[in-house]
Amino acid sequence: MSLTLRLVKGSELTYAELDGNFTYLSSSLNSLITTGSVSNNVLTFTKGNGSTFSLTVDTGSGGGGGGGTTLVQDLTSNQTVGGVSPGDLFAAGSTIEALLRSMLITYIEPTIGSLLIKLDGTTRSTATRDVGNSFTCNSASFTATVDSPDGNYPVTASITASGADIGTQQVFFSNALTGTNAYGLGSTLTINKASAAGNVTFTLNTKSQTTADTQSTSTSFAFYWRNYLAASSTPITDDASAQTVIDSDIVTSTLTTTKAWTATCDDSNDTVDNYTYIIYPATYGDLSGIIQDGATPVLGAFIKLGDFTVSNAYSSSTTFRVYKSIQDRAFGSGVTLTIS
Repeated sequence: MSLTLRLVKGSELTYAELDGNFTYLSSSLNSLITTGSVSNNVLTFTKGNGSTFSLTVDTGSGGGGGGGTTLVQDLTSNQTVGGVSPGDLFAAGSTIEALLRSMLITYIEPTIGSLLIKLDGTTRSTATRDVGNSFTCNSASFTATVDSPDGNYPVTASITASGADIGTQQVFFSNALTGTNAYGLGSTLTINKASAAGNVTFTLNTKSQTTADTQSTSTSFAFYWRNYLAASSTPITDDASAQTVIDSDIVTSTLTTTKAWTATCDDSNDTVDNYTYIIYPATYGDLSGIIQDGATPVLGAFIKLGDFTVSNAYSSSTTFRVYKSIQDRAFGSGVTLTIS
């Protein structure tokens, strides 16, 4: 049976001829492939009538013509293709999968992170500290991820601590890194900056097993001097009297590296015979402005007394610059002073 074509017949088709054409098309469609599936090296196809047939793909190494899933001869690249560079060698016997992965996947180096410094398993806070407020530590923990596509963790881990009064410290760890790592620092270290503001930084370094790439992550501990707002009846005339005010009459303070900050007065600033003092490290220079409650300039309500050497709560000393209000009871409770 075949199709009856109007163009060939030269006239309109009869109902019987149309039915014959539909019957022919239906039987032909049953021979077409509608779906396919793969299991290992076997391809299975399903025809329209529900019947199936299979093809087995040869996965041998092949010969002569170089077919199959492994290289028959060495292959040296002479151009850059994806992650492959000129000169890269793929030895005979290398899998085609390895070749394709090298071409299609750019190397991704391993990573390290989440560096924590600890004492007996307890993490040391990285919150800003006063100059002289030391802490101790004896271990570190960190995370690592593998590279791609090799799946190797980094190696040659070491930690360097710099900036502390004890000088630079370096500790080397085991090469057997995993996803989570914890190592001792060799001894208990006292970390401090007793005479100057600054940071102590712990830096972790590793190296890729596959390439010369290095990885680095760090965590820092800041040590700052304080700015003070005081209310006191003690006249500041020398180092000793300045020390008395800082020890006894502070209203508020802040750890910072600049003279710019906002202080809030309390009832003691509005007490008879109490003068308001602004005290900060002399290295910041003279004040350029004081704004009361965000609106009124009041720098003229203060006089500069000069510089005095005093110690903070951790017995670390430096030279502070002192300003004093001209009047006692200069500011009410809740008044803000934006200092610059």
